[in-house]
Amino acid sequence: MDRSKVSAALPYLPHSTAAPSLAQLHGRLQAYWQALGVSDPDQAEALSEQALRRAVELPEMPGWDPLARAITAAGELLDDWLARALELPRSAPELAAARAALLSGVAPDWPAALFAPPGVAETALETLRSAIAEPAPAPCPGVMPAQRIELFSLLGRLRR
Repeated sequence: MDRSKVSAALPYLPHSTAAPSLAQLHGRLQAYWQALGVSDPDQAEALSEQALRRAVELPEMPGWDPLARAITAAGELLDDWLARALELPRSAPELAAARAALLSGVAPDWPAALFAPPGVAETALETLRSAIAEPAPAPCPGVMPAQRIELFSLLGRLRR
């Protein structure tokens, strides 16, 4: 047996791709912000720059490409703004509900509220607060009983 074909890494390893340039990352982030409802190109550019600065500070994660890091940083930037604007703890379930309400389109002027001075964006924030769904049912930790697993087999039905 010719082991050279089996041990050759080339056909089995993924092809290495060049990391996207900073301009490509910036463009993808701007498209991401526009998909989230940021229609002003200047605001999308400013948010993209902030997300790229924050992406550099993220801890190294194996298997993450630069775009995944940048999108994660953009999500954290949005969560930070929501937590600060709505006065919510960063790890609260209400923050996830607020993000869902924001992305549902209930407050289409949220990008203007993001860049507005404090106190000016109260109407958008009140709209957002009123759209936050209460978690239901309330979390109830408990022990799950052990269940027997019975595998399904067509062959077993034919034998009967």
